[in-house]
Amino acid sequence: MRLRHDDAVVHVAFSPDGKTVASASHDRTLRTWDTATGKRILTVEGHRGRLYGMAWAPDGKRIATAGHDKTIRIWDATTGFEVNSYYGHEEHVWAVAFSPDGKLAASAGADTVVHVWDAGTGHEGFRVIGHEGNVLSVAFSPDGKSLLTASLDGSARVWNLATNRETLRIRDGSAVNTAVYAPDGKTIVTGNWNGAIRIWDAAKGKQVRTLTGHKDLVYRVALSPDGKKIVSASKDNTVRLWDADSGKEIRRTVAAQYAVWSASFSSDGNTIAAGNGEGEVRLWDVATGNELLRPAGGGGTAAALAYSPDGKTLAAAGSDRAVHLWDADGLKESSALRGHEDEITALVYFPDGATIASGSADGTFRLWEVATGRQSQKVTSHEGGVMAIAVSPDGKRLASGGKDRVVRVWDPVTTRLAWKTPAGEEAVRSLVFSPDGRTLASGEWGGDVRLWDAASGALLRSMHGSDTVVNSVAFTPDGKRVIGGSADQNIYIWDSATGKAVKNLYGHFDDVESLSLTPNGLWMVSGGDDRAVRVWDMQTIKEFKVLEGHESRVLSVVVSPDGKRFASSSKDATILIWDLAAVLTPK
Repeated sequence: MRLRHDDAVVHVAFSPDGKTVASASHDRTLRTWDTATGKRILTVEGHRGRLYGMAWAPDGKRIATAGHDKTIRIWDATTGFEVNSYYGHEEHVWAVAFSPDGKLAASAGADTVVHVWDAGTGHEGFRVIGHEGNVLSVAFSPDGKSLLTASLDGSARVWNLATNRETLRIRDGSAVNTAVYAPDGKTIVTGNWNGAIRIWDAAKGKQVRTLTGHKDLVYRVALSPDGKKIVSASKDNTVRLWDADSGKEIRRTVAAQYAVWSASFSSDGNTIAAGNGEGEVRLWDVATGNELLRPAGGGGTAAALAYSPDGKTLAAAGSDRAVHLWDADGLKESSALRGHEDEITALVYFPDGATIASGSADGTFRLWEVATGRQSQKVTSHEGGVMAIAVSPDGKRLASGGKDRVVRVWDPVTTRLAWKTPAGEEAVRSLVFSPDGRTLASGEWGGDVRLWDAASGALLRSMHGSDTVVNSVAFTPDGKRVIGGSADQNIYIWDSATGKAVKNLYGHFDDVESLSLTPNGLWMVSGGDDRAVRVWDMQTIKEFKVLEGHESRVLSVVVSPDGKRFASSSKDATILIWDLAAVLTPK
């Protein structure tokens, strides 16, 4: 079952009776869902910024949320009405928890302080001070006498609630994202930035064992109600299930394109919920590993769009794992190409229009014959999923990039690997060939745009605009400039010959997801998480117009080959077709 938000789901938790799962998201909402049917019960808004944490009260009647606006808010779980709010943190709040009896609440924040509150009145009881970095996690002991915290300072600490004194300090060797007690209170489980999960003796602080397997930082860990299993969520896109006694991995599931932020068990231990960077809540059966009520296809959101070279067909692909082909007006679907086993993340036509390439979170790229709909090639190319693909202007090279931090270039006829880059520090999010086909540009999760020699794979130069993901890269039609759309809300323009910055464009109020230029290079279209499509005058390098119409994040934009129209797709499950001449005509 996949239940959707408009942005990353950073925390999920089941209600005490297991009938409802709640999710907190960067889209500023708390949502609750019926676990049997998948129907949304509530959407709660009130925070003035992203949500980072949430917790159910033990009686299931209240839900607490923590967010970027420095507040903790308490909501009635039935009506969604706000019943209380706590103020006191000086920076954003990462986590919140209720005591086992529901009388206390604790919150942890970027100000390095933990606040303990009277859960009924909202009055602050006291503050726990001692950490030297952001406190990312907070949990009460099963007996309610102690508080467990985890911090960027590399430690997990236990505090006596009666005396407000530190009674145990665990040095993990890396920033600790998450720390929880086992149900019997005898052990503590932590997850850190190096991808390690460690089990500790809760009385002495001695390490019992280490669980290894994750290839990137562990965001969250949780234990089953009987304490026999551990579930973990990681930036490496996986949810993993572990045997708590032996430390052996039972099962792993690729559950995202970008990252899995949270995972938890139901109260009976039979179901796992996870929240990911694509805004999804997904549920699995613990015994079998089967995803519950997973949609078989249709009705999904299009994360990728591509026009055919003749402009007569628009291809769209995304969450339903199929490539849909529509006439250019978007009025009639001619066919659907099916075969991928997970969401499709990237899409491109070959120059002759006879073949489409698609990349997927299932780790493969596939080639499709447009005339017959037949899959002609399937290549398992990137562990963790393909995030980007591009085809050279002459159709003789296909480039792919993924979560494994590698760019690979292939011969699309033989599917032989021509060259690959060394593994970088961050995932490869976007790719594009220069108009002359001699250069390949890659946009990375850490904010770098790199230019590669398309024939040899030699690194030509690197540009850095921000410290966060470059979701889209594009060349101007003359190839003289390369452009990157970033999650820091900016669009960066560089000189492709020198790598020097030309200009930064600011207009979006949230992540920039996609870019596309008209063939003459006079106009650029961008789409972002602020739900807007923006048109930019590339002669003045200024924003020309903001287009509204989508009700959620804009995932992809593409200009038609003749430059007369462009299409945009959104998380709201719609594709809009825009007439460029009409857009450019002053009202």
